[in-house]
Amino acid sequence: MKINLKCCTKLNNLELFLVYFDQTNKIDKCFSYSAFFDIPSLCEYFLSLGANANATAKYQPTPLSIAAKNNNKEIVELLISRGANINKKDNDGQTALHYAARFNRKEMAEFLISHGANINKKDNDGQTALHYAARFNRKEMAEFLISHGANINEKDSYMRTTLHFAAWYNSKETAELLISHGANINDKYNYGQNALHLAAYYNSKETAELLISHGANINEKDEDMKTALHYAVNQKM
Repeated sequence: MKINLKCCTKLNNLELFLVYFDQTNKIDKCFSYSAFFDIPSLCEYFLSLGANANATAKYQPTPLSIAAKNNNKEIVELLISRGANINKKDNDGQTALHYAARFNRKEMAEFLISHGANINKKDNDGQTALHYAARFNRKEMAEFLISHGANINEKDSYMRTTLHFAAWYNSKETAELLISHGANINDKYNYGQNALHLAAYYNSKETAELLISHGANINEKDEDMKTALHYAVNQKM
C-alpha cells in the first residue's frame, strides 16, 4: 500500500503515518512531517532516532515553521535545542518568522527574535515578515516588528514596500501604523505605481481615503501616465 505523508497530515491520520514509518524507516522524511501533528513527543521520538532537526520535506515548510504557525512553543523550543536553524528557509524562501507574522503569532515572533531570528530576512519574492503583517492586516504584529527594527520602507523583488501591500489588501489599520512610523507614502514600484494606485485598482476605499488624508498625490502618474483615477476606472471594467 502506497502511503502519502502529506495526505496523512492533512487528514490527521497518525496511525497511517506510523505505518509508513514502520514500512520504510525513513527517519528524516517522517520527522519533516511530524510537526504537522502538533505533538511534541512525536517530534522528540524521531529526533531521538537521529533525525536532522533541519530536515524539510520537498515543497513543505520547515518543521520549525510548521510549529511557529501552529503556535506550539514546546516544539519550537525542542527543535532549537536540537540545532534547528532559526533562519532556515523553505522552498518559497519563508522562515519561521514569516509564518509567525502571517498567522499573527506575536508571542512566537518574540520568542524567535529573542533566539536570533533575522527580522529583515526575505523570502523568494524579497518580502520580509513585515510585508506579511501588512498584507494580512496584522497591526499588532507589525507594531511589534517595527519596534524590533523591521525596515518599514524595505522593498521586495518588485520594488513594493509594506505600504504597497497594506494598500493592495485594504489593511487600513496597518497602513495607518506604517505611515505614523515614517512609511514613504508616494514611494513607487516597478512601473511607477504608488500605494494610491494600488488602493484604487483593488477598490481599497478606506485605505485610499487614509492615503489622501496623509498627503498622497491624487494626480501622481505611473510610467504609462495613468493616475489613481485611471486605475479605479480599469478596476470597474
